[in-house]
Amino acid sequence: MFVRFLGPIVFLLLVPMLTTAFGPIAAIGSALLVPVVLVGSEFVFPGVRFDPNEPVSPSYRFLPLVYVPLQIGVTVWATWLAAQPAMDALGFISLCIAVGVMAGLFGVLAAHELIHSHNRTEYALGVAMLAAMSYPHFRIAHIYGHHRHAASAKDPTTARLGESFYAFVARSLTAQLAATWQHEVARGRFNRMWFDILGLPVLYVTVAAVFGWRGLAFFALQSGLAILCLALFDYVAHYGLVRRPGERLTDRHSWNASHAVCNAVLFNMGRHSDHHRKAAGPYQVLRRLDAGPELPAGYAGAMLLALIPPLWRRAMDGRVTTLMNEPGRAFTEAA
Repeated sequence: MFVRFLGPIVFLLLVPMLTTAFGPIAAIGSALLVPVVLVGSEFVFPGVRFDPNEPVSPSYRFLPLVYVPLQIGVTVWATWLAAQPAMDALGFISLCIAVGVMAGLFGVLAAHELIHSHNRTEYALGVAMLAAMSYPHFRIAHIYGHHRHAASAKDPTTARLGESFYAFVARSLTAQLAATWQHEVARGRFNRMWFDILGLPVLYVTVAAVFGWRGLAFFALQSGLAILCLALFDYVAHYGLVRRPGERLTDRHSWNASHAVCNAVLFNMGRHSDHHRKAAGPYQVLRRLDAGPELPAGYAGAMLLALIPPLWRRAMDGRVTTLMNEPGRAFTEAA
């Protein structure tokens, strides 16, 4: 049933509910609840790893189509609230973290589903979500860059073996911009990044005009946090996995997490290998593939672990080396 994918909407609605009931400082509770539920469910129900036979039904498409307007609405509401003179620093920060985490996890995943769509309205809605977190070029970088070059030196979003998340962020974010620009130039048609170059300043000027400098600061900070959450997902998804020269992308070049609760909340993105098999396929039909390597924890747990590089490398580097069946240093150089 499609209701099992309602988790993102529930978490998002907790932001205004907690804020209204207990004040802005309580909003952070919604963001803290996400890893508690996702990581906790793996410990409490470790064996819940099933592949239900979900149909291709419009009811499933309804969820990302509803989530994106809700996320944008919550972002606008929170920006207005953060701009109020009565807002104190703790409330501002709490609300910013809550909105940024929701946008960077669930908003991005809903937008990701929609930008893979061939329906123009759905695609436009996905782009609107990306603009609401100041990252519109993702629509180009992901589809025409990542899906073609994942697990290779040409993909800025594939983390190298031994590369910390912090080094990855510094390299990946700038390299994605450069690679996307080069892709658009090579297309030989109108460079779609001009929409971003011209559109984002207009968006920021509009936010400043409507909400003032406090609203502008809030919007920029929640965008930055959302982008960091997306970068964490990218870091975990293909860490250390490298294609040999001439090798096609296979199931073993993506990290997966098969826990049913986590996948229900993350639009099935834990079935990452299958997503790369059928990029435009609806999220509910993605399945666990036997050849797809598994993370030592779900995506939420792995993303938290990635924030502590020594622990991350201890958990992952040996797995990568064993999987690739080559000395680890070769991967770092190849990537």
